[in-house]
Amino acid sequence: MPRHVLIKALNRALLGRFALCGAVLVSLLEILALLEKTTPILNRHLGFRGILTFAFLHLPALSIDILPLAFMVGTLFLLTQMTLSSEISALRAAGLSTPALYRLLLPAVLIAGIGGTCAQYWLVPVCENALTTWWNRTDPLAGQDGQPEDNILWFRAGPTLVRIGQIAQGGTFLRDVTIYHRDSTGLLTGTEHTNVLTYRDGQWHPDGAQDLSLTNDKSFVNVTKGDSTFVIPATPSVIMTLSQNGATVTPAQVSAILHKGAPASLPRATYRMALFSGMILPVEIAVMLLLTLPVIYIPPRAGLRNPLPVYVLAAGMGFVILQGMISALGNAGTLPAPLAVSVGPLLGTLLGLTWLLRMEER
Repeated sequence: MPRHVLIKALNRALLGRFALCGAVLVSLLEILALLEKTTPILNRHLGFRGILTFAFLHLPALSIDILPLAFMVGTLFLLTQMTLSSEISALRAAGLSTPALYRLLLPAVLIAGIGGTCAQYWLVPVCENALTTWWNRTDPLAGQDGQPEDNILWFRAGPTLVRIGQIAQGGTFLRDVTIYHRDSTGLLTGTEHTNVLTYRDGQWHPDGAQDLSLTNDKSFVNVTKGDSTFVIPATPSVIMTLSQNGATVTPAQVSAILHKGAPASLPRATYRMALFSGMILPVEIAVMLLLTLPVIYIPPRAGLRNPLPVYVLAAGMGFVILQGMISALGNAGTLPAPLAVSVGPLLGTLLGLTWLLRMEER
């Protein structure tokens, strides 16, 4: 059999099982998310169409979250089936070693990893922004006077700080907006405040604006009536992105935040982690494949009574948990982002290689 035929057959089977396992896991997570959001969606009279809209826009983020684990489960199913049906034994008899089998499966790793990286960088931010905008726009109580300010947004743009009390109509209607101007040393030089701020024709239009500035000796504050030139350093789309809990941004947005002073509501370390976590995703999938390879050492006569698949699945879950804990340290700035995203795959690689060597010795 030509080598390219074997590569095509193995990777097609692996990608098929990966897609099937991914669909099952995503469906389970989507159902859990809908159990929480269905009642609010129906209370807003959005109906079945609103449920479908939420599920569709939330789907890419869920898919990226379960990508490494779905790949591992799909690989586990494939290799276990091939081992129990003596296909692995036949390949070994033909001279195929374990490292060679790993290399044969690398095209599937690259396809899943590069596809996941592209989706995380350019598809997830668009869908999450659309979901946040849709959810805010369909809130019948958002922006009404007297509503509690439970989602106050703070963000920075260079030395400028901005506080927004309420966000409504998809970010085009804001209440209780204050801009804090600071000098190069971080000292406050003045503020601008408006009760209501609306976005029309590509510009922000204030209502009830006031300007507060310090006197020359910085001992008193001058309060003057503001004009119509209230400039907030963000568009409605950017405001909706900043209002999200996580850093779902594109690489261009991360570069603008880190190097050009673009609006940001999270620590700089969080944006660095968002950038490097996408780069390391193919490596994480490759580690998952390495952790799954020990199942090829199951004796065919043992069948499913052998506990090795359970150990492999436990190792994969442990790797996911470990990577999540280390990523939390990276988001907090305790570890540099490159180190935080690489420690987990490095430890997983060492564990997988050690495990394979011990199985080879037997």
